[in-house]
Amino acid sequence: MLAALVLAAVASSVEAAALAAPAATEAEVRAAIVRAVEERVAAPDVAVAVTVEDVRIRGAAAGAGLRATPDAGSRAGGPMRFILHAAGAGARGARIGSADAVVRLRVRYAQATRALGPGTIVAPADVVVAAGDPGRVPLQPLPQAGALVGARLRRAIPAGAAIAADAVTAPPLVRSGDEVATMVRVGSVVAQGRATALEDGALGAIVRVQIEKRRLRGRVRGAGEVEITP
Repeated sequence: MLAALVLAAVASSVEAAALAAPAATEAEVRAAIVRAVEERVAAPDVAVAVTVEDVRIRGAAAGAGLRATPDAGSRAGGPMRFILHAAGAGARGARIGSADAVVRLRVRYAQATRALGPGTIVAPADVVVAAGDPGRVPLQPLPQAGALVGARLRRAIPAGAAIAADAVTAPPLVRSGDEVATMVRVGSVVAQGRATALEDGALGAIVRVQIEKRRLRGRVRGAGEVEITP
């Protein structure tokens, strides 16, 4: 009985604190969404502009360091949902709400010059460099035209459509046993180092790496380059 009363009192206090906290402004949430998308789609030497529209916020309190995490399987070019976290305990901080928004990209990408069927081995004439909105694409770095030559398509690509990383089986940019360059991004601070890859990975793939005796996970950002996942 006493334990139940204590839990109820704690819950009431937390609820009261949440109600008393000022709500996050739309500008704060937009900025957090932009940071989250940029972290996932950015690639070396490829600039990405992120546009956020029709933002709807649920229960987020204001605070420096607000972070947004997109739902698994999210794609830019349309509506997305984000979980909002406060800065603080843990890698992400405490969950404080959610937001729905339409997210669009402007970026350089590889565009199919003709309709391509599943299993096609991409030839130089099959792709061209385009710039603008690639449409509904996963939150991964978009492979550039040169990197796609020789890759095998997993599904059909219409003429004029972007070729995203999940549409191809590409040669790995990181191979198991290789020494790779690593980076860890925490806010505006970037730390760089070296590690040993423990598995193969193409552009945008999540791979395991080993730094001394620690095993970590990171996303392949380029040839021999892995960004450690916080």
